Amino acid sequence: MATGTRGLDPAAEQDIAGRLRALAPAMAGHPGLVVVSFDLPPLAPLLLWGAFPEHEASYWKSPAGTESAAIGRVAAVPAGPGTAVGVSAGALDRLDRHLTRFDADTGGADREPVRLYGGTAFDAGADTGVWAEFGGGEFVLPEISLESAGSAVRCRIAIENPPAGGAGACEEHLGLAFTRLVRGLEGARAAPPARLGPETPPAPVEEDMPDEWVRLVERARAAIRERRLRKVVVCRRRAIAIDAPRDPAAVLRELSSRAGEYVFGARRGGRTFLGASPELLMQRAGRWLRTEALAGTRGLEAGLPRWRALAEAAEQLYASGKDLEEHALVVQGIVEALAPLVEHSSLPEWPEVRGLTDLAHLRSRIEAELKAGVNTFELLGALHPTPAVGGLPRSEALDFLSRSEPVERGWYAGPVGWVNTEGDAEIAVGIRSALLAPRMAWLYAGAGIVLASDPLAEFRETDAKMRRLSSALRVTEIPA
Repeated sequence: MATGTRGLDPAAEQDIAGRLRALAPAMAGHPGLVVVSFDLPPLAPLLLWGAFPEHEASYWKSPAGTESAAIGRVAAVPAGPGTAVGVSAGALDRLDRHLTRFDADTGGADREPVRLYGGTAFDAGADTGVWAEFGGGEFVLPEISLESAGSAVRCRIAIENPPAGGAGACEEHLGLAFTRLVRGLEGARAAPPARLGPETPPAPVEEDMPDEWVRLVERARAAIRERRLRKVVVCRRRAIAIDAPRDPAAVLRELSSRAGEYVFGARRGGRTFLGASPELLMQRAGRWLRTEALAGTRGLEAGLPRWRALAEAAEQLYASGKDLEEHALVVQGIVEALAPLVEHSSLPEWPEVRGLTDLAHLRSRIEAELKAGVNTFELLGALHPTPAVGGLPRSEALDFLSRSEPVERGWYAGPVGWVNTEGDAEIAVGIRSALLAPRMAWLYAGAGIVLASDPLAEFRETDAKMRRLSSALRVTEIPA
């Protein structure tokens, strides 16, 4: 399933098992949650998905190259629309206070915070229909996680209420958990690599865009013309039948092969939400915050040298009043949302052009120093949804979308990533994404509507955005 990694040799396995046994007396009968950490030889974290295919699972890879995979759950922090900020913050604080961490490599306490992985629905009530298995949102403390950065791989095993029958019972419990992990990884590594196969034969092409899309865009433009909205981002969904089941881990490997994107996966039951987002919602370390405005899109012309395609896209973006207006509204919305929570913030005078594989976007990076006492879920509630995926004014835009969009968004365009027990976080906007079932895929894309928007141009933009996922899934995206 994963090439370029080596297994755990018997000597290393025995060494780690011995260090875990040495922790048993300190852990025995310990109330609450315990997390034991230790290093493993280099391996691909995604092996964990193949080792435990029936478990719920998470995956995360940042543009910096750090990669994580996790399976199972021992605790969860509720989050997202419909959950009060104080409830989420209180749950994370209680989890941290009742969590004991051990480092098997040193034999003492582990001082590193523990990550919880997850995401939330875009808006309250969006977790219905095909999204029913995902719920409104949560961040999960996994049973097992693998985190890599460079050549190091850190494994964490979480145990709820370690056995109280003395060190021997705890030692046996730890040994069984470690053996289960090692045997699972060995089985996944020995399995033939999952292949995505050829593209699904294309469905008949309909030359015209759907009337439903035209009506949606025109309703949005009418609301803007009447000054009820300044901007709104409307969503389009494509349902595609798949000829043979796609392995989500294989799709994630395909998405991870390109640099510069936040690759994520969340498996719940028989469905997986996955994608490769170009947009950071928030990166927090202590009181330092980084976020960004990403709005304004141009496709890169195929067949041109990359430098020339980027130059032409940049020229078009900087000359487009529609794209510059859309981008400025997103920047304004983010800065205004952060104002009550930060001591000060900084942003560039002019957006840069960010080039991806086949698209270019206008981007403005925003950095800020948070006020003392601001918790991560308060920050998340202030930033999501940014005007890049919702609209302005926010409440009016969300009301328009709930009344006008013909499909449920689910976790599409919602926050996805990780939060740790100290409140630091790295969270992307769940765009350039799809919901994958064994025989179906639902692809999502949005378009920012301002008064100057043209339905056909916006329709083509959503096609270009969907192409990233349809390519990774080996399906042929056909305009509806």
